[in-house]
Amino acid sequence: MSEMIVPGTYIDVRAEGLISAAGVATGVVGVIGTARSGPIGVPVTLSGFSQARELFGLPDSYAIPEDGSHPLTLVRALQLVYANGASTVVAVRVASPRSASASYALKDRSGNTVALLAAATPGSWGNDIQVAVGSAKTAAQIVAEKQATSFSALAYHRVLPNPQNRLQVLRGDTRRVDSFDLVYRFIVSDEAVAKNAGGFQLAHARVATVPSINAILILDSSGAPLRAYGANPPSGVTAGTIIYDPAATPAVNEVRLNPLTGELSFAATQAPTAGQVVRASYAVDHDDPLAGEVLITVWNGDLDFHSGEAPRAAAGDLLTANYLVEAADCVELTLTHGQVKESYVVPDGHVLARLAAGSKLVRVVADASHGKAKPQTDVAGYFGTGSNIGGANGADAGEDEYAAGLEAISNRVVNLVVLAGQDARSMGSVLVGHLKSTEETDLERIGIIGAPGTQVSDFLGHNLADGRVVIVAPGIRNADGSSLPPAYTAAAVAGLMAAQSVQTSLTNKAINIPGIAVEANRGEQAQLIQRNVLSIVSRQGLRVLKGITSEGAGQPFSAIPTRRIVDYAKYGVRSAANPYIGRLNNSRVRAALKATLDAFLTGMVLDEALTAYMLEVSATRAQEIAGQVNVVMTIQPTFSIDFIRVVMTLQ
Repeated sequence: MSEMIVPGTYIDVRAEGLISAAGVATGVVGVIGTARSGPIGVPVTLSGFSQARELFGLPDSYAIPEDGSHPLTLVRALQLVYANGASTVVAVRVASPRSASASYALKDRSGNTVALLAAATPGSWGNDIQVAVGSAKTAAQIVAEKQATSFSALAYHRVLPNPQNRLQVLRGDTRRVDSFDLVYRFIVSDEAVAKNAGGFQLAHARVATVPSINAILILDSSGAPLRAYGANPPSGVTAGTIIYDPAATPAVNEVRLNPLTGELSFAATQAPTAGQVVRASYAVDHDDPLAGEVLITVWNGDLDFHSGEAPRAAAGDLLTANYLVEAADCVELTLTHGQVKESYVVPDGHVLARLAAGSKLVRVVADASHGKAKPQTDVAGYFGTGSNIGGANGADAGEDEYAAGLEAISNRVVNLVVLAGQDARSMGSVLVGHLKSTEETDLERIGIIGAPGTQVSDFLGHNLADGRVVIVAPGIRNADGSSLPPAYTAAAVAGLMAAQSVQTSLTNKAINIPGIAVEANRGEQAQLIQRNVLSIVSRQGLRVLKGITSEGAGQPFSAIPTRRIVDYAKYGVRSAANPYIGRLNNSRVRAALKATLDAFLTGMVLDEALTAYMLEVSATRAQEIAGQVNVVMTIQPTFSIDFIRVVMTLQ
């Protein structure tokens, strides 16, 4: 409360009476398994089964797995979880150390690796990524190129003059940002040279003397080359010489180009005649930059600043440039996977690595030695072919990998856990260890796992007895006659359980699976109940025989609803009580705490999760001093009807 100095009304708001228990999740399913694609060891909260297929890929054939012996488990289990009513699912992909990302080495014309492309996640899905490299049709965009030591040239060329180009200098000593107007020495390509009274005249008068660029070509009336001067002569034509001295008289196979006026003069015997066409490619010069200007030479990226405006490394200046690079100096790389297509226009491997940082398909690392080279064009292929590494799923994940997957969801609110494709004999101890550790951290959950083997005698041989573990049998028989082990029936049961309120028993509930692999007779059904196996039987459809945990008859949590009701109550009581931590320990606040807990427990009674409860909140003076409050509650969970005993008296 504010200190009362200035006269007025001071109000102290005591908000304990408005505290209520937050909502409690009851049907969040965590599924751990192997898949064809997707991140490994990363919990993903799915929006639905369509996202699961998109992210983790389709399952392989159970009878003929991709690796020959280990079918993929995650997506197959997720399909059954969603098909039985689950809505909130957290999936974790696991993989053995044998998993690998498919790769593709991008080469230059000399066969050197420019960049190594690898599928974004390990798995055989990457083998389906197609790569194609062709000539670029648009310019490449260089974004946020930074220079802090040498400011003499841009990293890439030829630069395309464009209003989008930007160049700024952050002054290290003053932190001032200077932006510049850009002017260019540029290249004119394939210009049709106009004829004037004195000869031929280029459109741009200021010509830069650049022998590697400047070229004059004479074509006949049909467009065939007759003579060429300077750089890049056509095939089969010997190039003559361009001379730049305005006072020189051109000899045979020479043309004089006046760099100050752009006028062309030919030897008298080689002057173009009527019907012949003169075409020119040449570099255009520019005056020195004025104040606030930067002169960019497009063919080599050179930067010229006005006197006194160049950045200085000693002062800690930083140059940032955004500009376009001519399409002729770039390639277009296209990646295709199914309906997903990504295209990148780049001059080299380094720019590709930067642009592909946000790719959904690949990760790119530029080669340290040849990353600045331009990739070879007219290339097409698939990842993992030839000398490239093929993708592998790591479908043979074992105890360590599944334990790591469980650890990834250990700090999340998850109510039901499924180890996709695993049974109680191979992974039961891993599951029980996870359930006990999460119970210690107030994140209680139930594990659903398949019984071992394929026959009733195998199911009866499981060795688990825990009130948080549900063992499920038998396996699933598909419409095509193929079978899946009980581990996948467990996934269907998890989805069914997630769709029910905590007080609802699974006993006699219909389940959505194609069929059951084993039809247990009445005697076998009794044995399965006695061995605490949740069984699916054919009884007016496929139904759960009895909703039980593996703890055993007569134990406190042998019925699944009892376990779920108590866990729900624990979550809710913590949610209701935690806001009171740090508040006053007096009768007023304790009464508010009791009212909050009363409201939550009354809600459970109204929902028929409890039949009754008793609640007492108190603290002795010694407990008040120690900061303790006693909350004593007795709750009576609701039980379901498992048997109906009928006595008929006939008259």
